[in-house]
Amino acid sequence: MSKINDFFDGVVKEFKKVSWPTQKELIDNTIIVVVFSIIISVFIFGVDQMYSTILEAIYNQ
Repeated sequence: MSKINDFFDGVVKEFKKVSWPTQKELIDNTIIVVVFSIIISVFIFGVDQMYSTILEAIYNQ
């Protein structure tokens, strides 16, 4: 039982060392991730459409 208590004491000590982000940092980082995800998605969609068009042209000859 003492090992379990030691474990949780260690967890509490480590959580006190964590540098938690402020609400503004959290919102800013969330916006960055969402915008970057949309940009990457649009890029992958464009490349996929380009390859589909090229392959369709090749196979329809």
